[in-house]
Amino acid sequence: MTSLKTLIICAICFYVVIILIMFIFQRSLLYLPSKEKIDQSYYAETGLKKIEFITSDGFVLKSLFKRPYREKSIIMVFHGNAGHVGHRVEKFRPFLEEGYGLFLVEYRGYGENSGKPSESGFYKDGQAAINFLSEQNIPKNKTIIYGESLGCGLAVKLSTQNIFRAIILEAPYTSIADVASHHYWYLPAKLLVLDRFDIFSIIENVKSPLLVIHGEKDDVISINLGKKVFESAPEPKKAIFVSNAGHNNLYEFKIYDEIKHFLKELNK
Repeated sequence: MTSLKTLIICAICFYVVIILIMFIFQRSLLYLPSKEKIDQSYYAETGLKKIEFITSDGFVLKSLFKRPYREKSIIMVFHGNAGHVGHRVEKFRPFLEEGYGLFLVEYRGYGENSGKPSESGFYKDGQAAINFLSEQNIPKNKTIIYGESLGCGLAVKLSTQNIFRAIILEAPYTSIADVASHHYWYLPAKLLVLDRFDIFSIIENVKSPLLVIHGEKDDVISINLGKKVFESAPEPKKAIFVSNAGHNNLYEFKIYDEIKHFLKELNK
C-alpha cells in the first residue's frame, strides 16, 4: 500500500512538473520565428522593398512593401507563427502580378527585428503597420487585411477597430486556448495560455466584408474552429472550405482564383 501511495505521489509530482514546464516555455511553443536576415534573394524582381516603421513602444520593424498599381487595393498580411515574411513572397506573388499592393508585415522578434513576440506586442505591431499605410496616403477602404493562421487573431482585432476594404482569414481559430486544448488534451491548457488571441469573443464586431479559407484536413487548427468563427461573423461573408487541403497547402487548390473572385465581387 505504501508503494502504491508513493507511486501515485510521484505521478502527481511528474504531472505538475510537466504543467510548469509547459507554462514557462509556452511562448517558445507558440512563436517559432526565423531570425534569418531577409536579403534580396527573397523578393528580387517583385517590386517589393524593405521598409521600416516604428511601434508605439519604440521597436523598429523591417518589413516588405510595394504600393498598389493605380486604383488597386493593397493586401496587408499578418503571417503565421513560423518563419519570416520572406517565406511568404512566392505565396503572394500572384497578387503583385495582378497589380495589388502588398505589405508583408514583420513582427517584433521575427526576421531582423528585435524584441520578443507576444499578443500585446503583436497588437502594437499591427497598429504601427496601419499608421505606416496612412503615412503612405493609402486609405483603409483600399486596404485588405489578410490573416494567416496565428495572424488571424491580429487581423480580426484590427478589423473590429477599423473599416477596411475586406478581411481574409486563412485557417482561423476561435482562440489559442482552444487550439492548445485540442493538442494538449491531457493538460489544463485553457488555464495556462497567456497569449489567447480570442477571436470568437470579438468576431461579431468585425466591420468589413469577410472571407474565411480553411482546409478540411487541417491537423494544426481544426476546421471546426474555423467554421465556428465563420458562423459567428456578421454579413457580408463568404467561406471556402477545401475538402482535401491541410494547414499549409491551401494554395495548391486554386485558392487564389477564389480570392480574386471574392475581391472582384466587392466592386459590384
